[in-house]
Amino acid sequence: MQTKRDTYQTITDTILAALENCGPCERPWVGPSLTMPVNAVSGHEYRGTNVVMLWVAAQEAGYSENAWATFKQWSEKGATVRKGEKGTPVIWFKMLDRKDDDAGDDENGRRIPCARLSWVFNVAQVDGYEPETARTPVDNQVSPIARAEALIAASGAKITHQGAQAFYRPSTDEIVLPPQHLFTGTSTSTATEAYYGVALHELTHWTAPRLQREFGKRFGDAAYAAEELVAELGAAFLSAKLGVTAEPRADHAKYLASWIKILKDDRKAFITAASKAAEASDYLLAFQTQDERQAA
Repeated sequence: MQTKRDTYQTITDTILAALENCGPCERPWVGPSLTMPVNAVSGHEYRGTNVVMLWVAAQEAGYSENAWATFKQWSEKGATVRKGEKGTPVIWFKMLDRKDDDAGDDENGRRIPCARLSWVFNVAQVDGYEPETARTPVDNQVSPIARAEALIAASGAKITHQGAQAFYRPSTDEIVLPPQHLFTGTSTSTATEAYYGVALHELTHWTAPRLQREFGKRFGDAAYAAEELVAELGAAFLSAKLGVTAEPRADHAKYLASWIKILKDDRKAFITAASKAAEASDYLLAFQTQDERQAA
């Protein structure tokens, strides 16, 4: 019978062996670039250059919806743009009358288009807006895993589901995840595995200040990469312990491959990261009830 440490070692060895031969990392959820940006008030799609500008803005900010409107338009809908939010410029044209006398009598000849800028805000940047037709995640492909849900809830971590990015924000001690219904899985994982893998990755990050985990002195500029190694290994350990997946998935190895330089530069980096990941997963598993620990 494998001990807890044997489980960790098996996962570590499997991932390390796969690092040199894995493909590109796949994002396991859909993003806003799959939809055309629209004006939230008129319902009209933006066109031309505005489409590209709004796509880029949505991608960079991680917005899960492509609904936009000006400050005034949101106000007219009873919504309020949050303080400090930055708008995205869109271009539009207004026809102006010529002021010279050489335009002739042709009506079109007396008017010229003048480019103007407006600043629009995404629906994720406002409070108090309810769409006329509520969107429901009818295509949610994530199946609840009771043990994982219980652990996440027992940890007490503040988790917000919004946008199209996943991250842990130290300044507010908050985890942000895309809504479950946006998770579609990858070529090597189901939507369920993908969601819980991402959630447990960010939950491992959440343990950093609680375990006083810092890599600045040891790794210098590579400290961020070292913490990412810990988070992804922690997600792999926890996924195995909680029954999210029966064995280490290629997704974990694909993600770690983007940090392979640090592993080559420091032969002990992976051992250090694995040790810290084990410490983090032990810390989180301690939130389980006595009955759950006995059943594990």
